[in-house]
Amino acid sequence: MVQIVDRAINRIGPVFIAIALVLLAMCVFCYYLVVFPYTHRWSDAGFLGKIYIATMLAWSAYMVYCIFFHYYMAIVTSPGNVLDRPGMDPRLRADESDPAIAESHQQEDTETSIREVLLELEEYSVYPKTCKKCHLPKPERAHHCSICNSCVLKFDHHCPWIHNCVGHNNHRYFVLFMTYLVVSATYFALAAWRPFIIALDFINTEWPYYYPRPLVAFSYILAICMGVAIAALCAWHYYLLLTGQTTVEFYNNQYEKGLHKTQGEIFVNMYDFGVKENFKIFFNISDKNPWYSVLIPVPVPPKGSGRIFEKCQEFSLLPTNRQHQYFQVQAEYSDIEDGVKDV
Repeated sequence: MVQIVDRAINRIGPVFIAIALVLLAMCVFCYYLVVFPYTHRWSDAGFLGKIYIATMLAWSAYMVYCIFFHYYMAIVTSPGNVLDRPGMDPRLRADESDPAIAESHQQEDTETSIREVLLELEEYSVYPKTCKKCHLPKPERAHHCSICNSCVLKFDHHCPWIHNCVGHNNHRYFVLFMTYLVVSATYFALAAWRPFIIALDFINTEWPYYYPRPLVAFSYILAICMGVAIAALCAWHYYLLLTGQTTVEFYNNQYEKGLHKTQGEIFVNMYDFGVKENFKIFFNISDKNPWYSVLIPVPVPPKGSGRIFEKCQEFSLLPTNRQHQYFQVQAEYSDIEDGVKDV
């Protein structure tokens, strides 16, 4: 039954994307065809007023672009596969007409990738390196997605609205998409309440805008509902990234915290470097990517390969047997979760 649901979610993914794009476009058209002309009257504005209107127009265009850019990147960016190799472009051999040669080259790439992954994970011999589902090396924080049928690096969850997993490579785009959407929805709700009230006044038939009244009312309600729902999800993901966790790890860590507490021990999240450092790691803020890179809608790769992650100082100070125990527990949770999905 679960497999049937997984296949259905995978196939219906493009439909979810189409619905999301239609709803977003509806609010954008409502803003530019009704809300902006109503709240910013160019003909009545003075010189400073015109500068303000032009600034607001540029700001709103920037927000719209950021929303669609990060949504697009969250969709098309692979969350991270175990066999991904830096610099390897799968299109290089796309023109091979002989299927046998193409298959041979693909097998060579796979074998080379496996060797590279095993060499990279060699020092972590305590951690199991094989996924029981896809039978490939399985790095730390990776989980097998039953919908995509592959192991995803730093797996957070599978999102049908992007028809993709949220993982190591695209988690940043997913969070920024939600961030810009929540800010824009809040601004839209504050700026559009008067046009919304006027749109509900069906007694007065005068309506100087091309955008229909019912769509204005629907867009306003949609923006509020969408803003509230996504704000909650966005806040949740900021809590996770600021505490160095994924959604999967949060529930495991909560259980482990309770277990350690009953044993009189303190649980240490090996990936938690503190709020500020966690923020910089997640958004890959560095000398190459300064803090304002978060505000620029350009592709920014994540920090690291997604196979091996730095450990915090508190974890490094633990005895070796405790460190090994943490890795073992992490592996056991991963196996349990991957097994439950196929029940």
